[in-house]
Amino acid sequence: MCAMNRKQIYSMVRERVLTLRERGPVVLLDSQLSGHRASGKIYLAGLPRRILSFRADIQPDATAEKTDAVTSPVTDTGSSPMPEQGSGPTPERGSDPTPERGPGPMPERGSGPGIKSGTLKAVPWEQLRQFRSATKGMILGYLGYDLKNYTEDLVSANPDEVLAPDMWFMSPGILMEIDPDIGNVIYLAGDEDMLNGGEVMDSQDGECEKGLPKKKPAIGPVNSGMAYPAYRDLINEARRRIGEGDFYEINLTNQLRADFEGDTYDLFEAMREAGPVPFASYISGIDGTTDICCASPERFLARDGGRVVSEPIKGTVAAGMNAREDHEAVSRLRNSAKDQAENLMIVDLVRNDLGRIAVKGSVKVDALFEIQSFKTVHQMVSAISAEVPPASDPVSIIKACYPMGSMTGAPKISAMKSIEELENYRRGIYSGAIGYIKENGDFDFNVVIRTAVVKDGRLFYCTGGAITGDSDPELEWEESWIKARALLRVFGKKTENSISEMIPARSGL
Repeated sequence: MCAMNRKQIYSMVRERVLTLRERGPVVLLDSQLSGHRASGKIYLAGLPRRILSFRADIQPDATAEKTDAVTSPVTDTGSSPMPEQGSGPTPERGSDPTPERGPGPMPERGSGPGIKSGTLKAVPWEQLRQFRSATKGMILGYLGYDLKNYTEDLVSANPDEVLAPDMWFMSPGILMEIDPDIGNVIYLAGDEDMLNGGEVMDSQDGECEKGLPKKKPAIGPVNSGMAYPAYRDLINEARRRIGEGDFYEINLTNQLRADFEGDTYDLFEAMREAGPVPFASYISGIDGTTDICCASPERFLARDGGRVVSEPIKGTVAAGMNAREDHEAVSRLRNSAKDQAENLMIVDLVRNDLGRIAVKGSVKVDALFEIQSFKTVHQMVSAISAEVPPASDPVSIIKACYPMGSMTGAPKISAMKSIEELENYRRGIYSGAIGYIKENGDFDFNVVIRTAVVKDGRLFYCTGGAITGDSDPELEWEESWIKARALLRVFGKKTENSISEMIPARSGL
């Protein structure tokens, strides 16, 4: 295959995604922002040989005891790629081979030889270790926010419409590593022949020989999980708890919902065009019903040999309509004492988390209050790194820092307890992490923000921000809708402009 430019790369990636997902789940980790210091490779994985899927039972109320009654199937599809399971629309399309949920051992299920299932020990972090030890090569997938219940003594009792696994990973039968800067493609698992009819590049001009039409996705009216008066009361209650010393800072969020029509990969591509980011991802076919379109600008945690780095974001301002407005926006963010205070609290929290697994004296702040610019927003980013012993277990490193402080607040445990009490939905995939773990123990995970989760024709999108003692409810509400613009703009100006109706200063609330 000849070298390609970025446009040709994405044409090739599109066709491979659409081909592979007809035969099972697909994971695409897409480093979209050329020139960004965190820009890296693109990974496309499919034809899973094994899948790990974990889901904890939802408790009926917040006072219920945490239970180990969980569903934790591992599906092994054998040494050959997954058999084709259908080519209809979601949810039937490319069904996830994971067995259906239920207590006790999992019944066998599948459409070809070699497919079997089993139940592992109920603790998800140990399941992930066992999955890695039984798997060769890279694994790719996500960690849900509610794994917090297996790092601390916490519960998740809020309503959950999505009902996605709390943890999901695949060992791919085919894995492509693509360098987006020079266009090289390397097969880390499988080969071109396994695509069985995927597109072929023309040797003369590098263009795809066949293309698949795009259709602009659409959504119905956007429904907020809470109206402004309820949100205002929420922020004021958080400020009261801060005043009483429960915590210094808390990240509170709101879930938006809408009917969705279209193809989720068309949505993912539209999100890329609206605002490329360094840590985007697309996962299709989770349990055969759920797709994730993630446009995250934030790195949770990465390991490269003996070095671990986290890059939390705290502080956001909308991009300007012209160069002058943009310059003013950056200056306003850079000099914001409130945003610096929020960012510094999370930096200290990350330093504490890394200190649990780091070589003594190696934790350091590499960048503080750096401003990074994206198409729709400017954000304040810091970077904290540490050295870890060479034989450190990657799962233990991730668990020590999970979930990320930028999505909880500080102190972390107190903030998470109040999040459960104050929010009205189960976060699930949102506030989690999507990424990979290599066979040598290196890994890279994003923070699941700016993310649309689509299930059975319904779209879920969450926004929020850090709340401190001097937070203004109206400004926090407006900031949350500024973040929602990153998604809403892909559905057209009418949908994007509809957020003006949600902002108090413009609606008279």
